[in-house]
Amino acid sequence: MEPTSQPPTKMDDTFLRHKIREYAKQQRHNLRTNANDALRFGLGQIKQEICELENLSVKDVQGMAGRIKRRKHATTEDMYRFSHAFLQGNENINAFAATPGAIQVIVKELTGPNEMRRMEAADCLCNLSLGEAHVCEKITTLAGSYLVTFLHSQESRLVRSCLWTLANILFSCNKSAKNLLQMQLVTKLWKLYTAPTDDVHAYQVDAGVCLYLIAAQVASAVSSEDRLYIAEHLQEKQATDPAADYYMFIVYQFEVVNMELEGHWQHLYNFFVAERKFDLVKPTDRLSLLYGVRVWANILAMNVKIKIEHQPFISTLNKLFGLRDEGLNKELLQLLRNFIELSSVNCVQILERIQVFA
Repeated sequence: MEPTSQPPTKMDDTFLRHKIREYAKQQRHNLRTNANDALRFGLGQIKQEICELENLSVKDVQGMAGRIKRRKHATTEDMYRFSHAFLQGNENINAFAATPGAIQVIVKELTGPNEMRRMEAADCLCNLSLGEAHVCEKITTLAGSYLVTFLHSQESRLVRSCLWTLANILFSCNKSAKNLLQMQLVTKLWKLYTAPTDDVHAYQVDAGVCLYLIAAQVASAVSSEDRLYIAEHLQEKQATDPAADYYMFIVYQFEVVNMELEGHWQHLYNFFVAERKFDLVKPTDRLSLLYGVRVWANILAMNVKIKIEHQPFISTLNKLFGLRDEGLNKELLQLLRNFIELSSVNCVQILERIQVFA
């Protein structure tokens, strides 16, 4: 049964842009450190070198792109310079992407035998993927399969760069996103998203962002095999895990709620009533609460056989009603209606315990 109101299917993209800016800041820090360590110039020369990196023009990018194309090779310094140039503006990204054969040189370094060069190339492509859809399409065509394959790498820096490149592509280009889905991207992301909380690499948040973007942008393109995989592995994510606030949105958008599997609905119930922060300020928290309610409205409308302990369920509803949010309250009232329509529920007792605030 559909709820009475339609909450937004996507969050404001501010959270993603903020993360990209954080990543860019870290890239600048790495760039400065490596310039000092690798170039070994005098102090004045180092300052001049960094100043030049911060003022790379379209003409500079075109010149560098032409040189690596002729050499069919990009040095460490080349890739540092390109990475920095791409952070300075979209015009630099477009200038590089418009140079025939330039991206292929970076992809060659990405797939080469030198591990450090491979990571530098991944960082370079990550910053390049901040460009518009046509740039992301080129990256996907030339390097998409490698980006997905490297999610299995033991090198955390490489995996991280690949995840953020994929996130940028998923955000910017639906055509590329659909192509990436054909490379078993969803299952690989889910494995990273549901990794143990003591995993030293902690990719759960980055993988969660990618899954969120797939759910928000191209959920209809997710294959039935991928949806079944998610349904079979729902229980691998707990409400206290990192990035759990994306979970209910992903579950809802991937349409796995109506798949009848053992333990499937019971886990969703446990997830919904788990003790956690109830807050509508952060976009991800709002997303989690809205879609947690929506998922449960749908489950109850199906009249599934599940053990619902009334006390924690009602307590959760009262906490959510207590937020006094109009949009959320409409969703909650639909959920409550579905709940009291169950044959096993004493309507009078339930309604006496529910606290709806005006």
